[in-house]
Amino acid sequence: MSSSSHSDFVQYHFRDAIGGFFEFPTENARAILPSDLQPIEPHHGSSVLSVMAFDFHDSPVGEYGELILSILVSPRVEQGQPWPRSAFWPFRLGTTTTESREHAIERWHLPHYMQDISIAWERGDGHITINATDRGEPIVDMTVTEHEWSKVSHPYQAFMNDDDGAYSSIIEMAGQFSENEEERGGIVIHSQAMTNLLTDWEVDVTPFRELWMRNGLQTFHPLQQLASFAPR
Repeated sequence: MSSSSHSDFVQYHFRDAIGGFFEFPTENARAILPSDLQPIEPHHGSSVLSVMAFDFHDSPVGEYGELILSILVSPRVEQGQPWPRSAFWPFRLGTTTTESREHAIERWHLPHYMQDISIAWERGDGHITINATDRGEPIVDMTVTEHEWSKVSHPYQAFMNDDDGAYSSIIEMAGQFSENEEERGGIVIHSQAMTNLLTDWEVDVTPFRELWMRNGLQTFHPLQQLASFAPR
C-alpha cells in the first residue's frame, strides 16, 4: 500500500444522510455482483439492498444531492486497518448536478445514472422522507425514522469497478447518528431507468434497519487498486 498525504483525503459535508437496509433474494444479488465479492445474508437466501440519500451542502464540487443503490458485501481488511462497520458495492448512483457526477466517476470510479435527478427532502417530527425524481418521473420514495441520537465516527468500506480496474476505499462517516430496527420506515421503488435492475428483485418494502446521520462529514480515504473483479 502506498503512502498518502492529507490532501488525498476528500471531504463532503452534509445536512442529512439517510439509509435503509432491505432484504431481497440472494440469487438476484449474485446475478450482478462480481464473483470476488460475497453478499451479506441476514437470513439464508436473503441479501441486503442498501438505499442511501445524501444532502451535501459543501464539497469539492459544491452543493448537491445523491441517491445510492448498493449491495452489502463482506469486507476486506488489511493488517492495521480499522474493521469497517459495513461494506458496500454500489451498482448505481444518481446525483442532482453534472459536476458532482463527473467528479465521482473520475475520482472514485462509481457507476452513475447519466441524467441529473432531483431529490426533495421532507423533514418531519421524528422522521425524514426523500422523493427522488427524474424529470418529474418518480424514482424512489423512502422514509426513515429516528431513535436515540449519539455522536459517532464510523468507518465503512466501498468497492468500485469500471473498465479501468477494481478499487476499494474506506469512507468515514462522522456526525449525529440514529439507528433502529423498529421497522417504521418504508420505501416505494418505481419502475424507471435508474431502478430497472430492481424491477424483478422482490425487494421488501420495510427496512429491517434504518440509519440517519445529520450535520455530518463524509471523508473518502485514497483509493486502493485491487486485482480486477472476476465476472460471473
